[in-house]
Amino acid sequence: MKLEKIGRARLKLRLPLYRHVLSDLKSPSLSEIFVAYAEASMQLDALRSSDHPDQSLIEEYERACREIENSIEPYLRMFRPPLTMGGR
Repeated sequence: MKLEKIGRARLKLRLPLYRHVLSDLKSPSLSEIFVAYAEASMQLDALRSSDHPDQSLIEEYERACREIENSIEPYLRMFRPPLTMGGR
């Protein structure tokens, strides 16, 4: 459950226009996506802060994070259009 919460929070930061949707949605398949995003983004953080960062691995994890972000956004749009950055 902790990884799910981390992944959900990190996606809210990356997709701020959908924060309200990400807060409300609950489903087993979304839980899996949140866990995968948490794992990928945490590994990316670890790679970036390494003493000897491996640029090819960093790029791989950046790509994985982007793919998750890009794959979930159309799903989020089905529930509500994005808010503008000025409010609801």
